[in-house]
Amino acid sequence: MTPHSLAFYMDVVASGTVLGANPTDSPDRVTAMLGSDFTENSLDDHSMWRDYGMAEFFWIRETPDHPWEGHHFTLQVHRLSYWGGSIVNRAIRDRYGRFDRHLRFDKLERLLGKHGVPLEDAPDVNAPTFTRHWQPASQVSVMVFRAHEEWRQRRRGDDRIGDVYTIQSSVSAEGVARDRERYGRQDSPELSGRSSSEP
Repeated sequence: MTPHSLAFYMDVVASGTVLGANPTDSPDRVTAMLGSDFTENSLDDHSMWRDYGMAEFFWIRETPDHPWEGHHFTLQVHRLSYWGGSIVNRAIRDRYGRFDRHLRFDKLERLLGKHGVPLEDAPDVNAPTFTRHWQPASQVSVMVFRAHEEWRQRRRGDDRIGDVYTIQSSVSAEGVARDRERYGRQDSPELSGRSSSEP
């Protein structure tokens, strides 16, 4: 366990799970792993998500008569900059400890590399404000904040350049290949996460 719970993020990126909960798991199984402290949201009868604080799990179904099928999960890491560690689900905090308000991508990438979990650059529609990095084996993507909009003034709690914004699973190889065809490769040094000058 690390002081800023880097171990949690490393486990998620390496395994593609949150405390063992897979993106394809049923709502009941996810709740068994993360607990019953969540907010349930739905826009229609075919989709639903549960907000566990920083972690959100999403499900879909063909009709109301069909069971929910797990679609993906997203760690809304950027929420930490506003709310601090209290936004993190208690089950996660009980296992990993204290959470810092910022997760620096360069540190996460370096530690993952040392443990044999490399990240590939993957293009994204939100570039250059964000860059995306992908772990092929676990099918996890890491979105990194790269630029403030010129019109927006910095406020306390704002994300810093080089901060991880979200972590998501599952992101398939086919999806990454389509994005590479559509948006090109993400090879620019200033977008690769290795030259951020902001602390």
